[in-house]
Amino acid sequence: MNIVAAIIFLFIFIVVLAPIFSGVLIPALLLLTAVVIGIIIWKRNFEMKKSVLKDYDSEKLMIQNVQRGGVIRLLNVDGQNGDLDLKVVGRNLYMEGDYSWFELECVNAEGEKFWVDVEDDDELVVSIVLKKLQKSDIKFNPVSLDMIDENESGMAFYEGKQFLYIDSGEAVFYKRSDDMRKEKLYYWDFKSGKYLISAERWDNSEGKSGMEYFYSQILKPVSIIVYSIRGESAE
Repeated sequence: MNIVAAIIFLFIFIVVLAPIFSGVLIPALLLLTAVVIGIIIWKRNFEMKKSVLKDYDSEKLMIQNVQRGGVIRLLNVDGQNGDLDLKVVGRNLYMEGDYSWFELECVNAEGEKFWVDVEDDDELVVSIVLKKLQKSDIKFNPVSLDMIDENESGMAFYEGKQFLYIDSGEAVFYKRSDDMRKEKLYYWDFKSGKYLISAERWDNSEGKSGMEYFYSQILKPVSIIVYSIRGESAE
């Protein structure tokens, strides 16, 4: 019950019943009213706190909490001999309306760059970019990505595999999650099993635009090990 509505209801209740009861019962009625209001306030605060926390600990070793300086291990990544140990050198933010996801920019022991996307909506989805592609590597049906977007249907073909359209939209990319370093992009995502083909059209602050294409692998949550969520010198 809304607390304001509850107070109004109790006030009317007292005004209506006060003439009926003796002077002895009126203080008891007022005390009962105060107790009821106190319970309503406590319950509201408890629900608000529960809604904010959601049993979520920002210090837990979870991929959702990893910041710059964190260290993670990814298991069973295609093209890697054994497990892939990565240090996070940047966390980039994507915003699409009220929805957001992020990208971890990582390096391995040899300094090779890797990008790990993390989305946590109804379920956790983590993917790692395996390869940056050229437009000539992929075939789309329909040929025009704009037509695929308009129809909300289409396919991409890469290395003999068929990828089905799953989503497209417009987002804002924040480099290092910095409001002053942002770029607009339009994206298209296609899926085949545990693999993704992504196309991105970029528009930067200088008025320049370009296209990028990526081939990624979706990782199972059990394949992600977080050793630390941040480094001592992480920003």
